[in-house]
Amino acid sequence: MSNNKRPASDVLAAMADGIGDLCFASEQWVDAAAEVLATQVSRRAEALADLRRFTICEVAHNPPAYLHCAGSLAWHAVFEGSSVTVSAGELPDEQCDFKMQGDHSIISNLARIQYHARDPDIVARAQARLTKLSRWQISGQLPEHPALAAVLRALHDTLATRTMPRFVFMTPEWVSSARQILSSRAVSAKYADGIKDTVYTFSEEFTHTPRYAFPDGAHGGFWVHCNYGDITVGAGPLPKQYEPADMLTRGEYTPVVPVGRTVNRAMTDADKEAQLAYSKVAFRYDKQAARATVEQTSPSGKGEMGSDLGRIFIVLHDELSKRTSGELPADFDAGVKPEWAEVQAFDRNAAYDPSWLRYDKVDIYGDPIC
Repeated sequence: MSNNKRPASDVLAAMADGIGDLCFASEQWVDAAAEVLATQVSRRAEALADLRRFTICEVAHNPPAYLHCAGSLAWHAVFEGSSVTVSAGELPDEQCDFKMQGDHSIISNLARIQYHARDPDIVARAQARLTKLSRWQISGQLPEHPALAAVLRALHDTLATRTMPRFVFMTPEWVSSARQILSSRAVSAKYADGIKDTVYTFSEEFTHTPRYAFPDGAHGGFWVHCNYGDITVGAGPLPKQYEPADMLTRGEYTPVVPVGRTVNRAMTDADKEAQLAYSKVAFRYDKQAARATVEQTSPSGKGEMGSDLGRIFIVLHDELSKRTSGELPADFDAGVKPEWAEVQAFDRNAAYDPSWLRYDKVDIYGDPIC
């Protein structure tokens, strides 16, 4: 296992604060976009008066499974002078002046990058990195109209705070969402007093990670240390100074991915049955290796976390799942065990198309995979 540490993430530095609350191009997101565009067009009505009819459409393939939608989400807007109409859905190419298509997780992360009050060099590096990760289909071009450019930038920056990111499971940037969720809940008036005397350490660590996500061979995971109410959340294996963990989950990365990103509140009865059937096969005892695929222990002997800390954690699984990308290691590695490689209906829509991601060629940092 490598202990190499990458420099601070330009992607996180360029993103809006928080972790958003809307899925890119969902019905609620499109409603929010319509409000922003109506306001911005009204503000710049005089400058937009000479704008000829212009139609823009963005299509995001491979949206989150919990939405139970088809293989893509899309939205479009039609500008003409100082008017704009915004709707959900994809338009045919011939009806668009500009149309962009890419992977939903990558578009979501690009949509969270904010121009206002951000270092333009960092923004440029973040955009360059993310752009390498998806396959793109782009037709047409934006008109050279300064007022329209200002409207579109205002839309982007306003919705950057609302759009949810979608990072690869258990990577350091994914852990940043866990940090935001747990840290904000820990200091809220509702929960802070309940953990003021709590000392507890939680850790999840996953081995045999895919090269596209952990190119240096590092283990994936995260850890949480609560010290009399002060919460620290870190990425990777638990540091030595916090050992032994009070609750430790440790196992192989690949079989955990499908069950690690389910949104339980959105699961149907059929989804739950399918997940149970998958888990029985994927997590059975490995006789050849003489070990369990995934184990949960309490190295310190303290056992399960208390109810007050548990209330802070209770939303973590679902909220992180909403912000997790949809690829599987088997999409880019033919050597994955068959029982871990089969796509599960509870985890991914049948229309999911891995070819929209380039993880067979580059890792999540945009560097070539040798």
